[in-house]
Amino acid sequence: MSDKNGIIYCRVSSAEQVDGTSLESQERMCREYAERENITVKGVFVDKGESAKTADRTEFIKAISFCSDKKNKVDTFIVYKVDRFSRNQEDHMSVRATLKKYGTELRSVTEAIDSSPMGKMMEGILSTFAEFDNNVRTERSKNGMREKVKKGIWVWQAPIGYKRLEKGGNLVPDENYADYVRLAFEEYSNGTHTYKSLAKTLNDKGFRTKGGSKALPQLMQKMITNPLYIGVIKVWDVETKGDFEPIVSKQLFSLCNTVGRKHRPFKKRSDNPDFPLRKLIVCKYCTNPLTGSHSTGRKGKRYPYYHHHKQNCDHAKFIPKETFEQLFVEFLNEINPSMEYEKAFKEIFMDIWKNNSAKIVDQNKKIKADIEKLDKKKAQIFQLFEDGIYSQEEFTERRRMVSQDILHKEVLYVDTRNEELNMDDVLDYCFSKIRETSKTWLEYEDDPEKRLRFQNFIFEDNVEFSGDTFGTTTLSPIYSIYQQYLINPSSLVTLRGIEPRFRP
Repeated sequence: MSDKNGIIYCRVSSAEQVDGTSLESQERMCREYAERENITVKGVFVDKGESAKTADRTEFIKAISFCSDKKNKVDTFIVYKVDRFSRNQEDHMSVRATLKKYGTELRSVTEAIDSSPMGKMMEGILSTFAEFDNNVRTERSKNGMREKVKKGIWVWQAPIGYKRLEKGGNLVPDENYADYVRLAFEEYSNGTHTYKSLAKTLNDKGFRTKGGSKALPQLMQKMITNPLYIGVIKVWDVETKGDFEPIVSKQLFSLCNTVGRKHRPFKKRSDNPDFPLRKLIVCKYCTNPLTGSHSTGRKGKRYPYYHHHKQNCDHAKFIPKETFEQLFVEFLNEINPSMEYEKAFKEIFMDIWKNNSAKIVDQNKKIKADIEKLDKKKAQIFQLFEDGIYSQEEFTERRRMVSQDILHKEVLYVDTRNEELNMDDVLDYCFSKIRETSKTWLEYEDDPEKRLRFQNFIFEDNVEFSGDTFGTTTLSPIYSIYQQYLINPSSLVTLRGIEPRFRP
Protein backbone atom coordinates (compact mmCIF):
# COMPACT_ATOMS: atom_id res chain seq x y z
CA MET A 1 0.00 0.00 0.00
CA SER A 2 1.32 3.46 -0.87
CA ASP A 3 2.59 5.71 1.91
CA LYS A 4 1.75 8.97 0.15
CA ASN A 5 -0.57 10.51 -2.40
CA GLY A 6 0.60 12.83 -5.16
CA ILE A 7 -0.34 14.61 -8.37
CA ILE A 8 1.63 15.08 -11.58
CA TYR A 9 1.93 18.40 -13.41
CA CYS A 10 3.34 18.59 -16.95
CA ARG A 11 3.79 21.59 -19.23
CA VAL A 12 5.19 22.52 -22.62
CA SER A 13 5.82 26.14 -23.49
CA SER A 14 4.85 26.21 -27.17
CA ALA A 15 2.07 24.85 -29.33
CA GLU A 16 4.66 23.16 -31.56
CA GLN A 17 5.62 20.86 -28.67
CA VAL A 18 2.09 19.70 -27.94
CA ASP A 19 2.00 17.14 -30.73
CA GLY A 20 5.51 15.91 -29.95
CA THR A 21 6.71 13.55 -27.24
CA SER A 22 7.55 16.10 -24.55
CA LEU A 23 4.31 15.81 -22.57
CA GLU A 24 4.21 12.05 -22.91
CA SER A 25 7.84 11.78 -21.78
CA GLN A 26 7.31 14.09 -18.82
CA GLU A 27 4.31 12.11 -17.61
CA ARG A 28 6.09 8.77 -18.04
CA MET A 29 9.10 9.96 -16.03
CA CYS A 30 6.85 11.42 -13.31
CA ARG A 31 4.90 8.16 -13.03
CA GLU A 32 8.14 6.17 -12.77
CA TYR A 33 9.29 8.53 -10.03
CA ALA A 34 5.99 8.10 -8.15
CA GLU A 35 6.31 4.33 -8.40
CA ARG A 36 9.90 4.42 -7.07
CA GLU A 37 8.91 6.66 -4.17
CA ASN A 38 5.75 4.61 -3.38
CA ILE A 39 3.43 7.54 -4.20
CA THR A 40 -0.13 6.96 -5.41
CA VAL A 41 -0.94 9.30 -8.31
CA LYS A 42 -4.29 10.95 -7.63
CA GLY A 43 -4.36 13.06 -10.78
CA VAL A 44 -2.44 14.35 -13.79
CA PHE A 45 -2.65 18.00 -14.88
CA VAL A 46 -1.26 19.09 -18.26
CA ASP A 47 -0.83 22.63 -19.62
CA LYS A 48 -0.37 22.56 -23.40
CA GLY A 49 1.58 25.42 -24.89
CA GLU A 50 1.26 27.80 -21.90
CA SER A 51 4.09 29.89 -20.50
CA ALA A 52 5.46 29.42 -16.97
CA LYS A 53 6.42 33.08 -16.63
CA THR A 54 3.43 33.54 -14.35
CA ALA A 55 1.30 31.30 -12.20
CA ASP A 56 -1.77 32.11 -14.35
CA ARG A 57 -2.08 28.74 -16.12
CA THR A 58 -5.34 26.84 -16.53
CA GLU A 59 -4.33 23.33 -15.44
CA PHE A 60 -1.76 24.66 -12.97
CA ILE A 61 -4.50 26.54 -11.13
CA LYS A 62 -6.64 23.38 -11.15
CA ALA A 63 -3.71 21.43 -9.70
CA ILE A 64 -3.27 23.93 -6.86
CA SER A 65 -7.02 23.85 -6.21
CA PHE A 66 -6.93 20.04 -6.13
CA CYS A 67 -4.20 20.17 -3.47
CA SER A 68 -6.20 22.66 -1.41
CA ASP A 69 -9.06 20.16 -0.96
CA LYS A 70 -8.32 18.29 2.26
CA LYS A 71 -10.33 15.31 1.03
CA ASN A 72 -7.70 14.66 -1.67
CA LYS A 73 -4.83 14.47 0.87
CA VAL A 74 -2.10 15.40 -1.62
CA ASP A 75 1.38 15.04 -0.10
CA THR A 76 3.51 15.50 -3.22
CA PHE A 77 3.37 17.80 -6.28
CA ILE A 78 5.52 16.04 -8.91
CA VAL A 79 7.13 17.83 -11.88
CA TYR A 80 9.73 16.76 -14.43
CA LYS A 81 11.88 19.84 -13.76
CA VAL A 82 11.55 22.89 -11.51
CA ASP A 83 11.20 25.15 -14.58
CA ARG A 84 8.03 23.24 -15.49
CA PHE A 85 6.59 24.51 -12.18
CA SER A 86 7.59 28.14 -12.71
CA ARG A 87 10.14 30.30 -14.54
CA ASN A 88 9.50 33.24 -12.22
CA GLN A 89 11.35 32.92 -8.91
CA GLU A 90 8.94 35.06 -6.92
CA ASP A 91 5.89 33.18 -8.24
CA HIS A 92 7.70 29.94 -7.40
CA MET A 93 8.17 30.89 -3.74
CA SER A 94 4.64 32.28 -3.44
CA VAL A 95 2.97 29.15 -4.82
CA ARG A 96 5.30 26.91 -2.77
CA ALA A 97 4.22 28.74 0.38
CA THR A 98 0.60 28.11 -0.59
CA LEU A 99 1.24 24.41 -1.18
CA LYS A 100 3.01 24.16 2.18
CA LYS A 101 -0.15 25.36 3.92
CA TYR A 102 -1.96 22.43 2.30
CA GLY A 103 0.72 19.97 3.46
CA THR A 104 1.98 19.43 -0.11
CA GLU A 105 5.69 19.22 -1.00
CA LEU A 106 7.18 19.92 -4.43
CA ARG A 107 9.42 17.23 -5.93
CA SER A 108 11.36 17.26 -9.21
CA VAL A 109 12.08 14.05 -11.08
CA THR A 110 15.40 15.27 -12.51
CA GLU A 111 16.68 17.59 -9.78
CA ALA A 112 17.87 17.18 -6.21
CA ILE A 113 15.30 18.98 -4.08
CA ASP A 114 13.79 17.82 -0.79
CA SER A 115 12.99 19.14 2.70
CA SER A 116 16.62 19.20 3.93
CA PRO A 117 18.33 22.62 4.25
CA MET A 118 20.47 22.04 1.16
CA GLY A 119 17.52 20.53 -0.70
CA LYS A 120 15.50 23.68 -0.04
CA MET A 121 18.46 25.82 -1.02
CA MET A 122 18.94 23.87 -4.23
CA GLU A 123 15.27 24.42 -5.04
CA GLY A 124 15.64 28.17 -4.47
CA ILE A 125 18.70 28.37 -6.70
CA LEU A 126 17.05 26.27 -9.42
CA SER A 127 13.95 28.46 -9.40
CA THR A 128 16.16 31.54 -9.64
CA PHE A 129 18.15 29.85 -12.38
CA ALA A 130 14.91 29.13 -14.29
CA GLU A 131 14.01 32.82 -14.10
CA PHE A 132 17.53 33.83 -15.14
CA ASP A 133 17.40 31.49 -18.14
CA ASN A 134 13.94 32.79 -19.03
CA ASN A 135 15.19 36.38 -18.82
CA VAL A 136 18.05 35.52 -21.19
CA ARG A 137 15.62 33.94 -23.64
CA THR A 138 13.24 36.88 -23.28
CA GLU A 139 16.03 39.35 -23.99
CA ARG A 140 17.03 37.45 -27.13
CA SER A 141 13.40 37.36 -28.27
CA LYS A 142 13.01 41.05 -27.46
CA ASN A 143 16.07 41.92 -29.56
CA GLY A 144 14.58 40.05 -32.53
CA MET A 145 11.26 41.84 -32.06
CA ARG A 146 13.06 45.16 -31.76
CA GLU A 147 14.69 44.65 -35.17
CA LYS A 148 11.31 43.94 -36.76
CA VAL A 149 9.80 47.00 -35.11
CA LYS A 150 12.59 49.16 -36.56
CA LYS A 151 11.50 47.90 -39.99
CA GLY A 152 7.96 49.09 -39.29
CA ILE A 153 6.46 45.69 -38.51
CA TRP A 154 3.98 45.37 -35.63
CA VAL A 155 4.80 42.01 -34.03
CA TRP A 156 2.02 41.83 -31.42
CA GLN A 157 -1.69 41.11 -31.62
CA ALA A 158 -3.50 43.33 -34.08
CA PRO A 159 -5.59 46.01 -32.33
CA ILE A 160 -9.25 46.55 -33.23
CA GLY A 161 -9.38 48.09 -36.70
CA TYR A 162 -6.46 46.03 -38.04
CA LYS A 163 -5.90 42.41 -38.97
CA ARG A 164 -3.25 40.16 -40.53
CA LEU A 165 -3.73 38.35 -43.80
CA GLU A 166 -1.16 35.72 -42.83
CA LYS A 167 0.78 34.61 -39.77
CA GLY A 168 3.84 36.79 -39.26
CA GLY A 169 2.58 39.38 -41.74
CA ASN A 170 2.17 43.09 -41.07
CA LEU A 171 -1.05 44.91 -40.27
CA VAL A 172 -3.74 45.80 -42.80
CA PRO A 173 -7.00 47.70 -42.11
CA ASP A 174 -9.85 45.38 -41.12
CA GLU A 175 -12.86 46.29 -43.26
CA ASN A 176 -15.22 45.15 -40.46
CA TYR A 177 -13.79 47.52 -37.83
CA ALA A 178 -11.76 50.31 -39.46
CA ASP A 179 -14.84 52.49 -39.98
CA TYR A 180 -15.76 52.19 -36.30
CA VAL A 181 -12.26 53.37 -35.35
CA ARG A 182 -12.55 56.39 -37.64
CA LEU A 183 -16.01 57.15 -36.21
CA ALA A 184 -14.63 57.01 -32.65
CA PHE A 185 -11.90 59.56 -33.48
CA GLU A 186 -14.28 61.84 -35.39
CA GLU A 187 -16.85 61.84 -32.56
CA TYR A 188 -14.24 62.38 -29.85
CA SER A 189 -12.60 65.27 -31.74
CA ASN A 190 -15.78 67.33 -31.16
CA GLY A 191 -14.78 67.68 -27.51
CA THR A 192 -18.24 66.70 -26.22
CA HIS A 193 -17.59 63.06 -25.30
CA THR A 194 -16.28 61.24 -22.27
CA TYR A 195 -14.87 57.76 -22.84
CA LYS A 196 -18.11 56.39 -21.39
CA SER A 197 -20.37 58.34 -23.74
CA LEU A 198 -18.09 57.52 -26.68
CA ALA A 199 -18.42 53.82 -25.92
CA LYS A 200 -22.21 54.17 -25.82
CA THR A 201 -22.21 55.99 -29.18
CA LEU A 202 -20.26 53.19 -30.86
CA ASN A 203 -22.42 50.52 -29.25
CA ASP A 204 -25.57 52.29 -30.50
CA LYS A 205 -24.07 52.20 -34.00
CA GLY A 206 -23.76 48.42 -33.77
CA PHE A 207 -20.15 48.04 -32.61
CA ARG A 208 -19.18 44.74 -31.01
CA THR A 209 -15.74 43.30 -30.32
CA LYS A 210 -14.62 40.12 -32.05
CA GLY A 211 -15.75 38.31 -28.92
CA GLY A 212 -19.23 39.79 -29.23
CA SER A 213 -18.93 42.25 -26.32
CA LYS A 214 -19.90 45.91 -26.25
CA ALA A 215 -17.27 48.64 -26.09
CA LEU A 216 -16.16 49.75 -22.63
CA PRO A 217 -14.70 53.14 -21.60
CA GLN A 218 -11.31 51.48 -21.07
CA LEU A 219 -11.28 50.32 -24.69
CA MET A 220 -12.10 53.84 -25.88
CA GLN A 221 -9.23 55.33 -23.89
CA LYS A 222 -6.84 52.71 -25.25
CA MET A 223 -8.03 53.35 -28.81
CA ILE A 224 -7.95 57.18 -28.77
CA THR A 225 -4.43 57.32 -27.30
CA ASN A 226 -2.91 54.62 -29.53
CA PRO A 227 -0.53 56.14 -32.15
CA LEU A 228 -0.67 52.88 -34.10
CA TYR A 229 -3.80 54.22 -35.82
CA ILE A 230 -1.73 57.00 -37.47
CA GLY A 231 0.90 54.47 -38.57
CA VAL A 232 3.40 55.18 -35.76
CA ILE A 233 4.92 52.44 -33.58
CA LYS A 234 5.97 53.51 -30.07
CA VAL A 235 7.38 50.69 -27.94
CA TRP A 236 10.28 50.51 -25.48
CA ASP A 237 12.65 53.29 -26.54
CA VAL A 238 11.75 52.93 -30.22
CA GLU A 239 9.52 55.23 -32.25
CA THR A 240 9.29 54.47 -35.95
CA LYS A 241 6.96 54.81 -38.92
CA GLY A 242 4.95 51.65 -39.41
CA ASP A 243 5.07 49.88 -42.76
CA PHE A 244 1.27 49.65 -42.90
CA GLU A 245 -1.66 51.90 -43.81
CA PRO A 246 -2.85 54.35 -41.11
CA ILE A 247 -6.58 54.44 -40.30
CA VAL A 248 -6.82 58.07 -39.14
CA SER A 249 -4.88 61.22 -40.02
CA LYS A 250 -2.23 62.77 -37.78
CA GLN A 251 -4.30 65.96 -37.57
CA LEU A 252 -7.36 64.09 -36.27
CA PHE A 253 -5.28 62.08 -33.80
CA SER A 254 -3.61 65.25 -32.50
CA LEU A 255 -6.97 66.98 -32.12
CA CYS A 256 -8.40 64.06 -30.12
CA ASN A 257 -5.45 64.09 -27.74
CA THR A 258 -5.48 67.85 -27.15
CA VAL A 259 -9.19 68.49 -26.68
CA GLY A 260 -8.50 69.80 -23.18
CA ARG A 261 -10.39 67.13 -21.29
CA LYS A 262 -8.41 65.10 -18.81
CA HIS A 263 -9.58 61.65 -17.81
CA ARG A 264 -8.39 59.66 -14.87
CA PRO A 265 -6.49 56.64 -16.20
CA PHE A 266 -8.01 53.22 -15.69
CA LYS A 267 -5.67 51.27 -13.47
CA LYS A 268 -6.03 47.89 -11.90
CA ARG A 269 -4.88 47.86 -8.29
CA SER A 270 -4.19 44.89 -6.07
CA ASP A 271 -6.08 44.49 -2.81
CA ASN A 272 -4.96 47.06 -0.19
CA PRO A 273 -1.65 48.00 -1.90
CA ASP A 274 -1.16 50.80 0.66
CA PHE A 275 -0.56 48.24 3.41
CA PRO A 276 1.76 45.52 2.08
CA LEU A 277 2.53 44.18 5.58
CA ARG A 278 -1.06 43.43 6.57
CA LYS A 279 -1.63 39.74 7.33
CA LEU A 280 2.14 39.08 7.19
CA ILE A 281 2.77 40.68 10.59
CA VAL A 282 1.11 39.16 13.67
CA CYS A 283 0.90 40.36 17.25
CA LYS A 284 3.45 38.61 19.48
CA TYR A 285 0.92 38.34 22.30
CA CYS A 286 -2.44 37.47 20.71
CA THR A 287 -0.97 36.04 17.44
CA ASN A 288 -3.66 37.79 15.39
CA PRO A 289 -2.53 39.38 12.09
CA LEU A 290 -2.30 43.16 11.91
CA THR A 291 -4.25 45.10 9.32
CA GLY A 292 -4.14 48.64 7.96
CA SER A 293 -6.57 51.47 7.38
CA HIS A 294 -6.84 55.24 7.05
CA SER A 295 -8.03 57.59 9.77
CA THR A 296 -9.58 60.91 8.77
CA GLY A 297 -8.43 64.02 10.65
CA ARG A 298 -10.46 67.09 11.56
CA LYS A 299 -9.58 68.85 8.30
CA GLY A 300 -10.47 65.83 6.19
CA LYS A 301 -6.89 64.65 5.67
CA ARG A 302 -6.42 60.87 5.71
CA TYR A 303 -3.68 59.25 7.81
CA PRO A 304 -2.60 55.63 7.23
CA TYR A 305 -2.09 53.32 10.25
CA TYR A 306 -1.29 49.69 10.97
CA HIS A 307 -3.27 48.20 13.88
CA HIS A 308 -5.01 45.14 15.32
CA HIS A 309 -8.11 44.09 13.44
CA LYS A 310 -9.97 43.94 16.75
CA GLN A 311 -8.91 46.06 19.71
CA ASN A 312 -9.41 43.32 22.32
CA CYS A 313 -5.67 42.74 22.88
CA ASP A 314 -3.99 44.51 25.81
CA HIS A 315 -1.10 45.40 23.50
CA ALA A 316 -3.25 46.75 20.67
CA LYS A 317 -2.14 50.11 19.31
CA PHE A 318 -2.30 52.25 16.16
CA ILE A 319 1.11 52.78 14.53
CA PRO A 320 1.59 55.27 11.67
CA LYS A 321 2.31 53.49 8.40
CA GLU A 322 5.59 55.38 7.87
CA THR A 323 6.86 54.49 11.36
CA PHE A 324 5.79 50.85 11.09
CA GLU A 325 7.35 50.28 7.67
CA GLN A 326 10.58 52.02 8.73
CA LEU A 327 10.84 49.53 11.63
CA PHE A 328 10.29 46.74 9.10
CA VAL A 329 13.04 48.11 6.83
CA GLU A 330 15.44 48.15 9.81
CA PHE A 331 14.45 44.54 10.54
CA LEU A 332 15.23 43.55 6.93
CA ASN A 333 18.65 45.20 7.26
CA GLU A 334 19.39 42.87 10.17
CA ILE A 335 18.86 39.71 8.09
CA ASN A 336 20.96 40.78 5.08
CA PRO A 337 23.52 38.04 4.27
CA SER A 338 27.09 39.31 4.58
CA MET A 339 29.55 39.37 1.68
CA GLU A 340 31.64 36.80 3.55
CA TYR A 341 28.67 34.43 3.68
CA GLU A 342 27.89 35.07 0.01
CA LYS A 343 31.45 34.23 -0.99
CA ALA A 344 31.51 31.05 1.11
CA PHE A 345 28.10 29.96 -0.12
CA LYS A 346 29.06 30.48 -3.77
CA GLU A 347 32.21 28.41 -3.38
CA ILE A 348 30.37 25.49 -1.76
CA PHE A 349 27.46 25.65 -4.18
CA MET A 350 29.82 25.68 -7.18
CA ASP A 351 31.55 22.56 -5.82
CA ILE A 352 28.21 20.79 -5.59
CA TRP A 353 27.09 22.11 -8.98
CA LYS A 354 30.27 21.00 -10.74
CA ASN A 355 30.10 17.59 -9.09
CA ASN A 356 26.49 17.07 -10.18
CA SER A 357 27.24 18.45 -13.65
CA ALA A 358 30.09 15.95 -14.02
CA LYS A 359 27.72 13.13 -13.09
CA ILE A 360 25.23 14.39 -15.66
CA VAL A 361 27.91 14.54 -18.36
CA ASP A 362 29.04 10.97 -17.61
CA GLN A 363 25.45 9.74 -17.60
CA ASN A 364 24.71 11.51 -20.88
CA LYS A 365 27.78 9.96 -22.53
CA LYS A 366 26.53 6.50 -21.68
CA ILE A 367 22.99 7.29 -22.82
CA LYS A 368 24.29 8.80 -26.06
CA ALA A 369 26.34 5.66 -26.72
CA ASP A 370 23.23 3.51 -26.11
CA ILE A 371 21.20 5.68 -28.49
CA GLU A 372 23.87 5.32 -31.20
CA LYS A 373 23.72 1.52 -30.84
CA LEU A 374 19.92 1.61 -31.09
CA ASP A 375 20.13 3.85 -34.18
CA LYS A 376 22.41 1.28 -35.83
CA LYS A 377 19.98 -1.46 -34.86
CA LYS A 378 17.14 0.55 -36.37
CA ALA A 379 19.11 0.97 -39.60
CA GLN A 380 19.69 -2.80 -39.72
CA ILE A 381 15.93 -3.40 -39.35
CA PHE A 382 15.28 -1.17 -42.37
CA GLN A 383 17.98 -2.99 -44.34
CA LEU A 384 16.56 -6.43 -43.47
CA PHE A 385 13.12 -5.22 -44.55
CA GLU A 386 14.49 -3.95 -47.86
CA ASP A 387 16.27 -7.32 -48.35
CA GLY A 388 12.94 -9.08 -47.89
CA ILE A 389 13.99 -10.92 -44.70
CA TYR A 390 11.34 -9.14 -42.57
CA SER A 391 7.66 -9.08 -43.51
CA GLN A 392 5.74 -5.81 -43.22
CA GLU A 393 4.31 -6.93 -39.85
CA GLU A 394 7.71 -7.98 -38.50
CA PHE A 395 9.31 -4.75 -39.72
CA THR A 396 6.58 -2.57 -38.16
CA GLU A 397 6.76 -4.34 -34.79
CA ARG A 398 10.59 -4.37 -34.56
CA ARG A 399 10.80 -0.72 -35.63
CA ARG A 400 8.21 0.20 -32.98
CA MET A 401 10.12 -1.61 -30.24
CA VAL A 402 13.44 0.01 -31.13
CA SER A 403 11.82 3.43 -31.44
CA GLN A 404 10.35 3.01 -27.96
CA ASP A 405 13.79 2.10 -26.59
CA ILE A 406 15.30 5.17 -28.24
CA LEU A 407 12.53 7.41 -26.85
CA HIS A 408 13.08 6.01 -23.35
CA LYS A 409 16.81 6.76 -23.57
CA GLU A 410 16.15 10.26 -24.89
CA VAL A 411 13.88 10.91 -21.91
CA LEU A 412 16.70 9.87 -19.55
CA TYR A 413 19.06 12.28 -21.31
CA VAL A 414 19.28 15.40 -19.13
CA ASP A 415 19.26 18.65 -21.07
CA THR A 416 22.56 20.35 -20.19
CA ARG A 417 22.00 23.56 -22.15
CA ASN A 418 21.27 25.37 -18.89
CA GLU A 419 24.59 24.18 -17.46
CA GLU A 420 26.34 25.95 -20.33
CA LEU A 421 25.33 29.31 -18.88
CA ASN A 422 27.72 31.10 -16.54
CA MET A 423 26.75 29.90 -13.07
CA ASP A 424 28.51 32.89 -11.51
CA ASP A 425 26.01 35.15 -13.28
CA VAL A 426 23.14 33.03 -11.98
CA LEU A 427 24.35 33.28 -8.38
CA ASP A 428 24.98 37.02 -8.76
CA TYR A 429 21.42 37.40 -10.03
CA CYS A 430 20.12 35.54 -6.99
CA PHE A 431 22.18 37.49 -4.46
CA SER A 432 21.37 40.80 -6.15
CA LYS A 433 17.87 40.33 -4.73
CA ILE A 434 19.04 39.77 -1.16
CA ARG A 435 22.34 41.65 -0.72
CA GLU A 436 20.26 44.64 0.32
CA THR A 437 16.92 43.11 1.16
CA SER A 438 15.34 46.34 2.40
CA LYS A 439 16.43 48.20 -0.73
CA THR A 440 14.82 45.56 -2.95
CA TRP A 441 11.62 45.73 -0.88
CA LEU A 442 11.52 49.53 -1.18
CA GLU A 443 12.13 49.38 -4.95
CA TYR A 444 8.91 47.37 -5.33
CA GLU A 445 6.80 50.19 -3.85
CA ASP A 446 5.10 50.88 -7.19
CA ASP A 447 4.48 47.19 -7.84
CA PRO A 448 2.42 45.89 -4.88
CA GLU A 449 2.03 42.38 -6.25
CA LYS A 450 5.78 41.97 -6.77
CA ARG A 451 6.41 43.34 -3.28
CA LEU A 452 4.07 40.74 -1.77
CA ARG A 453 5.76 37.94 -3.71
CA PHE A 454 9.14 39.16 -2.47
CA GLN A 455 7.87 39.06 1.11
CA ASN A 456 6.74 35.46 0.54
CA PHE A 457 10.24 34.70 -0.73
CA ILE A 458 11.86 36.08 2.45
CA PHE A 459 9.50 34.61 5.04
CA GLU A 460 8.05 31.12 5.23
CA ASP A 461 5.68 32.13 8.02
CA ASN A 462 4.25 35.19 9.75
CA VAL A 463 6.51 37.72 11.49
CA GLU A 464 5.89 38.56 15.14
CA PHE A 465 5.66 42.17 16.30
CA SER A 466 5.94 43.10 19.97
CA GLY A 467 4.66 46.64 19.60
CA ASP A 468 8.15 48.08 19.18
CA THR A 469 10.25 45.52 17.32
CA PHE A 470 9.91 42.61 14.90
CA GLY A 471 10.99 39.21 16.13
CA THR A 472 10.46 35.48 15.73
CA THR A 473 9.76 34.14 12.26
CA THR A 474 10.73 31.32 9.92
CA LEU A 475 13.02 32.63 7.18
CA SER A 476 13.48 31.04 3.76
CA PRO A 477 16.55 28.78 3.44
CA ILE A 478 19.00 31.30 2.02
CA TYR A 479 18.38 33.54 5.04
CA SER A 480 17.98 30.81 7.69
CA ILE A 481 21.25 29.13 6.70
CA TYR A 482 22.88 32.54 7.05
CA GLN A 483 21.52 32.76 10.62
CA GLN A 484 23.15 29.39 11.36
CA TYR A 485 26.34 30.66 9.73
CA LEU A 486 26.44 33.68 12.07
CA ILE A 487 26.36 31.34 15.07
CA ASN A 488 28.77 28.81 13.62
CA PRO A 489 30.59 29.70 10.36
CA SER A 490 31.63 26.05 9.89
CA SER A 491 27.94 25.05 9.63
CA LEU A 492 27.89 26.13 5.99
CA VAL A 493 30.78 23.81 5.18
CA THR A 494 29.05 20.87 6.84
CA LEU A 495 26.19 21.23 4.40
CA ARG A 496 28.42 19.69 1.73
CA GLY A 497 27.86 16.26 3.23
CA ILE A 498 24.06 16.44 3.41
CA GLU A 499 23.17 17.56 -0.09
CA PRO A 500 20.53 15.29 -1.64
CA ARG A 501 21.72 12.57 -3.91
CA PHE A 502 21.25 13.48 -7.56
CA ARG A 503 18.57 11.40 -9.24
CA PRO A 504 18.46 11.45 -13.07
